[in-house]
Amino acid sequence: MWKTVFLKEMTDALRDRKTLLLTVLIPLLTMLGLVFFYESMIADPGDKAYTVAINDQLPAEMNQMIKEVKNLNLETFDDPQQAVKDGEANAYLEMPKEAGDMLKHQKPFAIKIHGYTTDDDSVITVQMLQSLLEQYQNQVVEKRLAADQIDTSVIHPFEVQSVDVEEGDEGENGVTAMLLSILLPMILVTSVISGALPAALDIVAGEKDRKSIEALFLTPASRLQILIGKWLAVSMFGILSGIVAIGMLLLSTLLFTEKLKQALNFGDQMWSIIGVMFAALIIFSFMVSMIELLLSVMSGSVKEAQSYMSMIITLGVLPMFFTMRAGATQLDTYYFAIPFLNIHALCKQLMFGIIDPMSIALTLGSSALAVVILFVIVRSLFMKEKWMLAK
Repeated sequence: MWKTVFLKEMTDALRDRKTLLLTVLIPLLTMLGLVFFYESMIADPGDKAYTVAINDQLPAEMNQMIKEVKNLNLETFDDPQQAVKDGEANAYLEMPKEAGDMLKHQKPFAIKIHGYTTDDDSVITVQMLQSLLEQYQNQVVEKRLAADQIDTSVIHPFEVQSVDVEEGDEGENGVTAMLLSILLPMILVTSVISGALPAALDIVAGEKDRKSIEALFLTPASRLQILIGKWLAVSMFGILSGIVAIGMLLLSTLLFTEKLKQALNFGDQMWSIIGVMFAALIIFSFMVSMIELLLSVMSGSVKEAQSYMSMIITLGVLPMFFTMRAGATQLDTYYFAIPFLNIHALCKQLMFGIIDPMSIALTLGSSALAVVILFVIVRSLFMKEKWMLAK
């Protein structure tokens, strides 16, 4: 009998355009937008040029050094600082007019770089200028030491080098994998929650508003069978929304990006990772749908249920901030034992190609336990007239 209830609820929900919009179209558009946004964050600036404003001629060597950088263009303005404010230049390089003579006579002077800390292009330009000026300063010092016949090793006793544990392409893939390890669980969680939400609102609270819940209880199906049918229908929309969102993320990443898709090369582990992710998606959808059903049962109307449902998104996204800074190999056991937090932690491991049976078992097991506990609570409320009859 629960199959009949399930098919009825699925049919009714599929007739609702709002349900299809939230389940399919919005996840598709969201995925495309997020993929292009993250790709732009890590993309190589390439031939993008940045303008450096000056008001006087720079010393010849400094001028030549800056011109050799293809991304930097020097332009003279009557009021360089105003040019930066107006967006005509990305930064203003200010130095004394007598800078060349002061260098020759070894007199110290200050160089100021004006820019906007809130503008990405300005920040990049300032950083590039700072790096160039440090190089130029070292060259000036080395020439002075050479003129005095002093070895330059006096001021450079050692060199500090920062080396990534994963060098070369693997190190670059680590950056993109980190971004995807943040993006993937957030997409999975929000898509499942939003996909199941319309059905969960209508399936109990909506029937209370329409006063059709009493008629449903008069059918031959028991309340337990009705609950199971409704729960599976809500879960199905969550699963469908999650599959659409993750599928669109992977497809758009592979087709439309260069940097992000490098992190999706899992080799022989590809199908294992997909299988684990699909299992996590299903159990997570069961848990979310049960939470949404609980709130729908506790609500006297759709409007009241909507106010309760808003907190589920927060509950789903909040764990991201706990896993964001932790390394994929540094996640403690409790990360995988706490619902919602465990899906973020597991996705992070999977995106770095880590398939840990203990982490997978804890994630699926703790989520399944949460489903059982929630099911017992919802069933208890579902059996009571106080909660189920329209007010």
